[in-house]
Amino acid sequence: MKKLSVMGILLLGCIMVSSVAFAMHPELTVPEKVDVKNRACQEIMRIGKKYQIEGLFPKDFEEGKDSCILSRLEVAVSLQLLTERLAEKAAKEGGGAIAREDLEMLSNLKEELRGEILLAQTRAFQLRYDELGTHLHALTKSITVSGGLTGILQGSLGNRPKDYNDLVGRGDVVFSFKVGDATTAVMDLESTGGNGIDARLPNFSVLNGVAGSTNDRVRFREAWIEHATFGDRLIATIGKISLTNYFDSNAVANSENSQFLAGAFVNSAVLGAPANGPGVRVTARLAEPLTLGVGYGSGDADGADILDHGFGIAELGYKVKCGEREGNYHVYGTLDGALPDGSRKLVQKDAYGFGVSIDQQLTDKLTLFGRYGQHDRSAYATGRAWSVGGQYIGLVSARKDDILGFAFGQISVIGAASQEKLSEVYYKVKVSEQIAITPMVQYLINPEGNTGRDNVTVLGLRTQIIF
Repeated sequence: MKKLSVMGILLLGCIMVSSVAFAMHPELTVPEKVDVKNRACQEIMRIGKKYQIEGLFPKDFEEGKDSCILSRLEVAVSLQLLTERLAEKAAKEGGGAIAREDLEMLSNLKEELRGEILLAQTRAFQLRYDELGTHLHALTKSITVSGGLTGILQGSLGNRPKDYNDLVGRGDVVFSFKVGDATTAVMDLESTGGNGIDARLPNFSVLNGVAGSTNDRVRFREAWIEHATFGDRLIATIGKISLTNYFDSNAVANSENSQFLAGAFVNSAVLGAPANGPGVRVTARLAEPLTLGVGYGSGDADGADILDHGFGIAELGYKVKCGEREGNYHVYGTLDGALPDGSRKLVQKDAYGFGVSIDQQLTDKLTLFGRYGQHDRSAYATGRAWSVGGQYIGLVSARKDDILGFAFGQISVIGAASQEKLSEVYYKVKVSEQIAITPMVQYLINPEGNTGRDNVTVLGLRTQIIF
């Protein structure tokens, strides 16, 4: 492992140093959207083929299909993957295994995509770059900025004695700073306004995962530094973080901004992770498909000691790839020492929990997901929760980038007569590369497990702009 790290650093160092000596070739310019004929993409594929490195680009893109177009960031992710694989090859075979002219070409490509490479190296944002990274702007060689605006309009039907309407807005501006070859710092500045419809319709599923407060609130949502070592086999992040960026993740049910809106589908309803606050996570790649992650977050960020009442989690992740079909399988355990909040956690104790999260691509268009979670029944108002669903891309042939999402879940409420149930269906219309409009409908059954309360239909409309 030590040899791999040293050789990888030497290889990456050669690439960075050579960028000073060799001028950028104009023909390697990468526009906002590229096809397979782009010279930079051709060079990445040439070098990959030369060193027997596969899977750098989607198969349809490499075959030159007209419908397959990539963004600058997607090209940068491919370039970063190629660089990592070459570093591993150099570690095994020696620095001379990579031809000098190929190092020079990689140097020029990295210079062209320097801003996007910075974000591609930030592992947390690889999961959400569709929201905040597809229009990345390089302020300097070491600083990039991206952002997004999300608006949610919701209204209830069938809620006696009165139905409600609610409007929520959120804006994010994300700054990424390259601190070193293997170190990146990120700050996410967020402004949120609106309580969300959950303030009017109490439930455990959280119908609006975007909502914040009626009083406009501007804050650093996240601010952290991340370091990778041993050829990216060990990645550590520390600062103000959200543990849900790294644990209980899911390819099609993990973002309230662009996928399912309900919190019960963004993460397990019984995960129990604390709100964004002081924390740390470490992820180790044990083998190519297997990872082990551990994380800690303060359950009392406003208290005098952030080590008091903490939340700990450990997770094993396994990636399956059958041809072009991918699947992700995660299993985790938690220990929650947070103080009672009077609504969800009712007793002060170190309470255990565990869960699984699965997503599996079945066809080019269809991906299914499932989650199950359970925690200490003696400490919480809820005992277990599960959800299933999926997404289908291009339901209408003329709208190949639109996405249909569907999900159903249940939450068991301790001492209640029934389980709370929620279904959600959305249709994401991609108006342009920067704008999406998503109508949705949610149906809430037995809110908080109370069979005496009305079942409620909630209609919603989400708009999203990325820049």
